[in-house]
Amino acid sequence: MPTTIQGFEVITRPKDTQVESFPIFITVPAATTRTVTFPTEYLAIAISLMIDNHDAANAASYRINSDVDPMINLTASSFRSFSDMNIVSVTVTTGAAGPCIISGQMAALPKPLNLGFL
Repeated sequence: MPTTIQGFEVITRPKDTQVESFPIFITVPAATTRTVTFPTEYLAIAISLMIDNHDAANAASYRINSDVDPMINLTASSFRSFSDMNIVSVTVTTGAAGPCIISGQMAALPKPLNLGFL
């Protein structure tokens, strides 16, 4: 059964062992905000994700699958992981002294059906 997340129709099942998947690694530099929309940038949905704050002095913040929900605090030198989920987007704001690393496993979006059009 399809689910709509942030306007994207998602039919991927995170625990499906038959789905084609691949890893990603993104560095968000210190004192910046980065939003990653996986279907747009990677033609995929994140089925697991880790946000690792490499700033030893400052907290970072993140938001999953939303443009409007409040950011969640990620303390200095800590990480947060998500597994067995369908994640369409993540927004990360880093502290002033170090980057955050976003790593995850992407499930490729299903290919559209060939409807006989040229």
